[in-house]
Amino acid sequence: MLHPRSCCVCLASLLFVSLAFLTGCSSNSAPADPKSSTPPPSFSVTAIAPAAGATQVQTNATIQITFSSPAEATSVTATNIAVTNPKPVAGAITYNATTNTATFTPSAALAFGSTYTVTVAGVTSSTGTTMANSFTSTFTTMAAPPVPQFQASLFNDYGTIGGRISVDTSGNVTIQLTGAAANTTYTSDFCPAFVQYNGTSDAPPCLDTASVTTGANGNGASIMLFPKPGNWAGDFNLIASSNSVPLQSAAYSTGSFPASNSDPGGFPSGTVYMAPLLPASTTNGAGVATRSSPQDPLTSGTVTYSNGSMIFVVSGAAPNTNYSAVESQTVQLNSSGAYELSDFNTDAGGNASSTESLDDGAGGDMFQVMPPSDAGFIGGFSVPQ
Repeated sequence: MLHPRSCCVCLASLLFVSLAFLTGCSSNSAPADPKSSTPPPSFSVTAIAPAAGATQVQTNATIQITFSSPAEATSVTATNIAVTNPKPVAGAITYNATTNTATFTPSAALAFGSTYTVTVAGVTSSTGTTMANSFTSTFTTMAAPPVPQFQASLFNDYGTIGGRISVDTSGNVTIQLTGAAANTTYTSDFCPAFVQYNGTSDAPPCLDTASVTTGANGNGASIMLFPKPGNWAGDFNLIASSNSVPLQSAAYSTGSFPASNSDPGGFPSGTVYMAPLLPASTTNGAGVATRSSPQDPLTSGTVTYSNGSMIFVVSGAAPNTNYSAVESQTVQLNSSGAYELSDFNTDAGGNASSTESLDDGAGGDMFQVMPPSDAGFIGGFSVPQ
């Protein structure tokens, strides 16, 4: 027979073992499921155009920003997307929900040769996630194209404009040919103007300058340095590879025929012929002969075609002197193809301008300013050493 106290001990031991067993079993069961804490997906910029660090970007470029997931359209604003240089650039922002892309369109053309910074911050995703970090990117626009000192339309025998040719201040000749024969190579030469050459009326030799090959649409472009330094005045010709004779229907020549919005060349209307006035006695290696009288002074002078008129401007010429503006339709000056456009008088400072209507269609591109001494100035271009 057990002692009562011993029974209490046994019961206590049994209770302890039972609790231990139950505790051990519960340790193998799953813990209580806590509330989920999975972080939301990140939201960021994944692509930009122009690309980061891009150079030679066109000045009419738009900026496109692509996000990693759909954005909340109301957050795609000028407050959260900025373009600076370093001042803010004005523009419009649109958003394409299909491509997750925001587009910034500048209100005006970007500046040449400038670095722009694009900053994106504060844009939110369609699920309410805000960008964790701001995004910045820079790009640089193309350098300004050379300013031409000489420029003229290219036209054929029928007066059809087929492009433009220009010479910049470094002497680079740029040819733009439009609407010509498809898949055709044209060679370009320059025939200097002359009165007398080496004491005779023989024409000086023409100079090869460049070639240009058109594509399937008849368009082409090329650039080449003019082959010789000095002052030059004359006529550029483009001759198709299948035609050995200049100024046939398959060739183009420079002239003052105006370009308009309806021209095949597609060039805008406005000034399409321009040239500085150069001393005739120093032009084409002195191939443009002058009389024995000294060359008249001239600080600067220009001849341009604009809105149907030739405009002659002289500065620092002989004071209180009568000058004649002359047009020549051939490279041989003072021949039957040359005629006087107008007379004008300089003031006490040797300054004057004259505007003469030019209604004869495809006029010549030899323009001169002649003082009474006949030792005047001719429209041309300069090529540095």
